[in-house]
Amino acid sequence: MCALNIAAYVFGVIGLLTVAAKFYRFLVFTYAYFPGLHDREIEKYRWSSKPYALVTAATDGIGKALATELYRRGFNLIIHGRNAEKLAAVRDTIRASGNQEGDVRIWRQDAGKGRWDPTQLLELTEGLDLTVVALVNGGSDVKTTPIDGQTDDEVHHVMSFNFFFSVFVIRTLLPSLRATTSRGPVTLFGLGSLVTVAAPPYLAIYGASKSALEFVLRGIAADERFAKRGHNLNIKYLQVGNVNSAGNTTPPDFQTPTSEAFAKDLIRRIDAPWRWAAANPVHAVMAYFVGLLPEQSVEKMASQTMEKQWGPGLKGKRSD
Repeated sequence: MCALNIAAYVFGVIGLLTVAAKFYRFLVFTYAYFPGLHDREIEKYRWSSKPYALVTAATDGIGKALATELYRRGFNLIIHGRNAEKLAAVRDTIRASGNQEGDVRIWRQDAGKGRWDPTQLLELTEGLDLTVVALVNGGSDVKTTPIDGQTDDEVHHVMSFNFFFSVFVIRTLLPSLRATTSRGPVTLFGLGSLVTVAAPPYLAIYGASKSALEFVLRGIAADERFAKRGHNLNIKYLQVGNVNSAGNTTPPDFQTPTSEAFAKDLIRRIDAPWRWAAANPVHAVMAYFVGLLPEQSVEKMASQTMEKQWGPGLKGKRSD
């Protein structure tokens, strides 16, 4: 066989494998985002006679919408926030939203302070079938200065709010979650941000905290599989794009769902085929195409989007 034929054969095989891989990813994408296909998969985590879901940052936006949706679907709740009055009001609102007389417990803790006592969380969850843990806490004030112009307190708050607090919750609950998996499936997921793939200006610490959370969740899932105990523990990192909420007043459209619509997207993606998944299908397509573009083009697009959305007075506004 001459060299030309060998080269043609090798390139043909490479081309075939490339097409096959792309086609496989397309099939998986179609399966993951097919309308209505996964609306009821959350029910596998309601196997207990009294299942509980923990939702952090549940007093506003995505967290409040997700807690409400889970309650309507038959879960008892532990809702987290730092403001006692808001937590009590949200508890009453959630109870009024469903037909059942479910249990809604309150966990008050400041996710941004950097040090936490696990006592209350352990007491709240002791003896419960905690089958859903949703780490919703996240977000950052939009900055107008690079990292060297941000204070130590700002940097520590962003890292604590978006990363360290979630690590604290995971470390505290993991032993009991493992025990619960001996009786039925458990899901643990954290929310990311498309900031990690777009790199908007002055959000380096925020993006780094979300990337760190992604790696921790992936690493814990790998640890559990390595120890032969990850069969019933589903761990996911769910990517978040622009979502209309109390902290983000961008009008809803095809790429900016409401918090209520996005909560349903989260529930549909809980059992997505990959460890990393964008909850919303439009956000998934956006993340894919951003990955195909040159780095400088992505940065320019992100900068233009930030300037268009927030204008010259960026500091002090929210970016979720």
